[in-house]
Amino acid sequence: MKRLVTALALVAALAGLSACSSKGEEVAAQCPQGGIVPDANTIVRFRDGPGRDITDVLLQAQVVDMRINCQYAKGRNAKPAVTIDLQIAFAAERGPAERSRKASAPYFVAIVDPQRNIVAKETFSADFEWTDNRPRTGRIDQWEPYIPLNSNFDGPSYQILIGFQLSEDQLAWNRKQRGAK
Repeated sequence: MKRLVTALALVAALAGLSACSSKGEEVAAQCPQGGIVPDANTIVRFRDGPGRDITDVLLQAQVVDMRINCQYAKGRNAKPAVTIDLQIAFAAERGPAERSRKASAPYFVAIVDPQRNIVAKETFSADFEWTDNRPRTGRIDQWEPYIPLNSNFDGPSYQILIGFQLSEDQLAWNRKQRGAK
């Protein structure tokens, strides 16, 4: 009886590790986790000068959401890796000080390994344009980061972090605003 229980446990464990269903269809592997950095999820840009009230705001933007899909390297001779289909949704509001109806905000995409080390980071620009005198706009950016792995089973232990690339003053502003709520 003990041998049967051990054999059933082994079969169950192997079934959990299998990349195929019983019908031969592929089962989606778990993707790396994603996160929006709380202190960097918003950016407020002010016009030059000391003013920091509502009339001095050029742009206020927020990372609204992110979606991650992935595809692991396939084939007997393929090196372990995962290609990410990353979609990032932004919302932006034009401030009273913005006259050009165009603004941009730098943001980053960082890949963090299982030991919490940033192994890759790239900065991009979210460009916004307000048409027809509308105060709000949005956009979705799509990227395909590639992560080489030691094993395809390592993918879920990586993280993809998103946030605005902030100056020290902007970061302090965000933290102050979060503390006020």
